Amino acid sequence: MASDKQTQRNHKHHASSVAGLISLRMTIAMTIITVVGGIIFVAGVLLGSRHEFTERGLDPNAMSVTEQFGSGMMVIDTKKAVGFTVLFVLGVIAAVALVGRYYSRKEVAPLEHAFELQKDFVADASHELKTPLAVISTRIDLIEFRRAHGQPIDSAISDLRGDVDRMNAIITDLLVAARGAVDAEPVALAGVIGQSVDSVRPLADKRGVRLRTHIDGDSARFVVRGNAVGLSRCLVAVLDNAIAHSPADGPVTVSLGYHHHGDVAIRVTDCGSGIGSDPERLFRRFARDDDGTEHQGYGLGLALARDVANRYGGTLSVESTSSSGTTMLITLPLAA
Repeated sequence: MASDKQTQRNHKHHASSVAGLISLRMTIAMTIITVVGGIIFVAGVLLGSRHEFTERGLDPNAMSVTEQFGSGMMVIDTKKAVGFTVLFVLGVIAAVALVGRYYSRKEVAPLEHAFELQKDFVADASHELKTPLAVISTRIDLIEFRRAHGQPIDSAISDLRGDVDRMNAIITDLLVAARGAVDAEPVALAGVIGQSVDSVRPLADKRGVRLRTHIDGDSARFVVRGNAVGLSRCLVAVLDNAIAHSPADGPVTVSLGYHHHGDVAIRVTDCGSGIGSDPERLFRRFARDDDGTEHQGYGLGLALARDVANRYGGTLSVESTSSSGTTMLITLPLAA
């Protein structure tokens, strides 16, 4: 609670400082504009009126007013004075508009960026929590079914508690990612795959999809630098997409092996109908693939999964797709 109050005070102090800085800059800019504009205005009036007598063919030395008021007297042309005044006013208005636009855009840009980050975080968090909530809902249905039929529910409750813990970990990882931080440590991918498969198994069982895993080599060698929760988020998003686009009783295979240049590769293969000729569209935020399946999300899952892979120096792409299935490829650099 004390930390939250301190954070709020810091935000208020920062906002006050920004407002004061904008006010100071605008005041300085307006002072300069007014002084320079005034000098130009006076100079223009003086230059326009200095030769009033000679322009009319009169000799200032022969004028009676010269004897009365002195030879230094100058006559101001009203038309020129009014013209210069209008130009001065218009110039000041234009300068104020330009300066105000410049400083407003410059100072508001960080606020717009912060708003975009906040909007993206809300959308990302909403999407990332959809799968855990769907799993929890399925667990609850299973518990109610077992209880109604007098079957033991202890294991289902334990699994439900694990799902809640994973949801909490996902929220923490989203907050870390929103700050732009990279929380990297050695992570065994075999464990990440096992955890991710367990997370989506209720969804696969509900759709009648069979999940299979295959590790090509010693599982202890497949260690990368990253965050287990973040990498699991990435893999769960890919698995969720594969499960949703697989036919009932169709297999989804997760394989772990080596890739080119010493990277590790995770492949997720389904036996769906393919994703068309432009697979990159799936990785654009809010891109929806209206393919007739029941899985009509918000087009964020694979975009977020690619963000996670990129955060740890990896990639996510469509390795192959056809009418008989699609293979998604996640590559990550092996830890030294």
